[in-house]
Amino acid sequence: MTGTTMFSKNNVLKTLMCIIVSILVILPSVVVHAELQQNNLQLNSGLEKETKNLYQQGWRQLIDNGFGKETNIATRGITIYNDELYIGTQNVKFPKLFQNTFPKILQKLSQLLPNILPKFLHRIQLFRIIFKLVHSFRSCTIRTVLHRVVKSSEGCEIWKYNYTTDSMIQIVGDASITGMKSGFNYSFNCIASVMNEFKGKLYVGTWSTSIGSLRDPHRKGGEIWRYDGTRWEQVVGHNAPIMKGGFGNFNNVAIWSMKEFNDYLYVGTMNWDFSQNGGCEIWRTQDGVHWENVVTKGFKSNMSTLDRLVGVTNTYAWSMEVFQNQLYVGTFNARYRLFAQAGMGCQLWRTSEGKNWSKVNLPTGITGFFKDGFGEPENYGIRRMVVYNDELYVGTGANIIRNKGCEIWKYDGIHWTPIISANVPGVKKSDIEYSGFGNPLNKYVWSMLVSSDNKLWVGTANGKFVNLIEPYTEGCEIWCYDGIKWTPIVKDGNDGIPPNGFGNTKNEGARSMIEYPHESGNIVVGTFKLVSTRLLIPQEGCELWMLVV
Repeated sequence: MTGTTMFSKNNVLKTLMCIIVSILVILPSVVVHAELQQNNLQLNSGLEKETKNLYQQGWRQLIDNGFGKETNIATRGITIYNDELYIGTQNVKFPKLFQNTFPKILQKLSQLLPNILPKFLHRIQLFRIIFKLVHSFRSCTIRTVLHRVVKSSEGCEIWKYNYTTDSMIQIVGDASITGMKSGFNYSFNCIASVMNEFKGKLYVGTWSTSIGSLRDPHRKGGEIWRYDGTRWEQVVGHNAPIMKGGFGNFNNVAIWSMKEFNDYLYVGTMNWDFSQNGGCEIWRTQDGVHWENVVTKGFKSNMSTLDRLVGVTNTYAWSMEVFQNQLYVGTFNARYRLFAQAGMGCQLWRTSEGKNWSKVNLPTGITGFFKDGFGEPENYGIRRMVVYNDELYVGTGANIIRNKGCEIWKYDGIHWTPIISANVPGVKKSDIEYSGFGNPLNKYVWSMLVSSDNKLWVGTANGKFVNLIEPYTEGCEIWCYDGIKWTPIVKDGNDGIPPNGFGNTKNEGARSMIEYPHESGNIVVGTFKLVSTRLLIPQEGCELWMLVV
């Protein structure tokens, strides 16, 4: 009994000693660990704050003169991959070659023609007639002209930008870190037109040309390449495992839109074939290697009999967006006819499962009637679409010859409402809500995004062809919308904002736009620059700007 009692007392003492040791040893370590965690949290918070405030608020120019090459006249595809910003270019050198080959002749022409030719053309409207005739030729004159322009490219480039290190590195180009030369080793790939991350890899579509096949018969049509952060692999093109360039149709000269939907990557083409078998196509893939055709001949098989009879020709699958669990595709339909406007104007199509497509009727103003182009043939394309406040916002591209600006409409799945349009109730031509933001030179909604602070951003293409020499432009504009009011961000230089074109009217278009880094509120804008006081000569390359908030 006594032994048992002593054993119990010893156990109690040992237990108390263990508890005391635990308090003296373990608890301080817990406190230290907690303090370390708190310090780490404070350090991480400080790093995030430091990263966010790396640069002063306001606009800062990231790139001037085409990434050091003036033939990079525009930024095109733009996206974020592995937390870095990827930018593709459009490269055209034909005007520069012409200038170098015939400098004296060109200088004399550029001095004389701007004074003589415009008056002549305006008097007899010859230019408009020629333009319409070109669109009417079944021999695909437009396609031929575009091919010849592309022929003189040095090849597109792709660059990546890191916000933290403020570094710009070439990924595709003659000095790229990947070893991939300009145009993906093919100068006829003049544009890195679209980019999209899909299942951990970066996909890039190009604009190529069949003229290149005269030199390289095995290489035809637009191509698609993908990148894993180290290596490039062709998945549509001459070296692809299965699918040849242009998806086997050389008239698919470009990959023009790209969107992920229901575990598939959807890709839309540009196709200038005006025959009954021509028009844009849409393809999809789940693995990037095996492709399935879901739209042919510019939606002709899905069209009404009337649309087919009047000759609707959807040349581009120009934009894509997912809205209410459906994939929407906006088209470019601009084939001119001399004596009628039937069959002209953009169209909008949608699908819930990828194969069966239906046309979305576009309103003719607020009349209750419906017609392609939102009732205006001059609205020849749906250039951009985004979802904002649970509604689909649709921005148009308007005729670059006529005196009409772009439009923006919103759609709730049933009803349409004009946002920027002559159809806004009570609007006047001078109002911001009028077509082209009150400026008929704003022809395209060329870029559009919704930022993480729930604002809608729009960049325009500003310009109009008034003669055969060059377009007239005031420089691109950028606008921001909070759901109620539009605010100019780049426009006239008043109230501390940059003037049109960031102070350079040669920046004709805000060609690309994205928020970078993710949810930072910073807006990055790439420009299109193809304006000169001399015949067809780009004097400068594109620019890249960042609005730091």
